[in-house]
Amino acid sequence: MDVSENETSTGEISNKAVNSSDKVDINSAKCDNALLLTKTQLKKIQRYERCMKKKRQKKQLRKERKRALAIEQGRDLEAERKHIDDLTKLGIGAKRRQEEWERRVVSADSSFRVCIDCAYEHQMTPKEINSLATQIRNCYSVNKKSQYPCYLSVSGLNGETRNHLEKVQGFPYQWFSRAFDCSHEKSLVEMHPDTHRLVYLTSDSDNELDHFDNSKIYVIGGIVDRNRLPRAAIQRAEKLGLATAKLPISRFLKLSTTKVLTCNHVFEIMMKCRENESDWEKAMIDVLPQRKNARLLKNNN
Repeated sequence: MDVSENETSTGEISNKAVNSSDKVDINSAKCDNALLLTKTQLKKIQRYERCMKKKRQKKQLRKERKRALAIEQGRDLEAERKHIDDLTKLGIGAKRRQEEWERRVVSADSSFRVCIDCAYEHQMTPKEINSLATQIRNCYSVNKKSQYPCYLSVSGLNGETRNHLEKVQGFPYQWFSRAFDCSHEKSLVEMHPDTHRLVYLTSDSDNELDHFDNSKIYVIGGIVDRNRLPRAAIQRAEKLGLATAKLPISRFLKLSTTKVLTCNHVFEIMMKCRENESDWEKAMIDVLPQRKNARLLKNNN
């Protein structure tokens, strides 16, 4: 190899190592070129490796605990595994799941609908966009497993949010068979032109819900950090001339943190409320994470 070529190659590696403060190639750090990395970059690599090791250990521990519990309950794990394999080969498992879904999805025809409005991507950071894509996945999963699913749609799904979701196996075509719809071309009112049915859910609304109206389409704003984008949802709703409403959180619960919830928490509360015949207390307590430190109010109307 030419000496100048070698110097150029080494220089490229050096520049890449020094200039890339956010993303570091861990494999390169394990070769001779590791000496070209800064101390900060090496610390990042070491911290990342420690975190990954701890994550693997926790995963293994969960598997061992799960297996130990199954054995304690007297389950024959090998027989169960063989039974599942046999069903998979025969295609019986998939057929049974489809039949079960067809039985449950009938209720969606008489239910309210939900739309996630992805009109805020241009105001969000890459991290927030990734989080929104995860929340949409969670909403889809909750709906698919719900005893009483509803029709779930996502409007304005384009850009990086859609790119993240397209990495998910089965999106969007397999999702379509599970009461799901999405559009990257159509905005909220283009996807749902019957705007008199739309109700935009936002904590800034003055209208507190008592129950869900099954003739309505409830809109969840696809915003991750509402503290950074205050009143963005209600301003959009007012601009479009849409009705607004908010969940009756303060009527039933006292939270130690903000009353603003993630998209999937709002959706899951709606599903739980539908399953439990408008029992708001149970729905909220079941769904809200422990960090919210939700406490029931003793006296509520």
